[in-house]
Amino acid sequence: MAEPNVLFDFDPRNAPPDVLQAIGLIAMAAAQTESVVQQLIGGLLGIDNIQTIALGAHMAAPLKDHVARALAELAAPTLQDLDELDGILDGVNAAYALRNVAVHNALAIDPQGTVFSLRESARGSLQVTLKPIDVEQLSKDAALIYEAGMTLMSFMLRVGLGPTHRTKLIRETPKRGQKAREARRNGGIGDGK
Repeated sequence: MAEPNVLFDFDPRNAPPDVLQAIGLIAMAAAQTESVVQQLIGGLLGIDNIQTIALGAHMAAPLKDHVARALAELAAPTLQDLDELDGILDGVNAAYALRNVAVHNALAIDPQGTVFSLRESARGSLQVTLKPIDVEQLSKDAALIYEAGMTLMSFMLRVGLGPTHRTKLIRETPKRGQKAREARRNGGIGDGK
């Protein structure tokens, strides 16, 4: 006789609060760590924190990693520092992998209330796994992700790579639409869109 089909609930709003809190902590720890990689880019370029935000705000994490490594090759104080930085960035990437498992997989809740992570992969062949979520492990992963960023920040401070805080005031953001540009060209203040 065949096993009965299990009906899973895939609505994340029905997951227990501790699961959602742990996944949220992972997401925020990863965002913090990614901001440190962005600050590394600014430090390597010798630009201030506001210019760094303008440069890196829309860069994906893999691009930030590649840019940081290329700039470090050009600007690292010593080859030993470069080797150390590469190892730290490898650790950051391993931390991002932990984030990806927690954040990029669907949640599936069985009728008994057990929450699973549904991992799907199709790199060469189709792989689907259903693994119970361990909240304690998620919390440990969040700590590892955060610590990866703090290890990078400690390195940056030790070798003098920033962050450099802006001292010049930022002007008010101007309107930049076509009408505003035309108004400024014609001697107006450019309040149009």
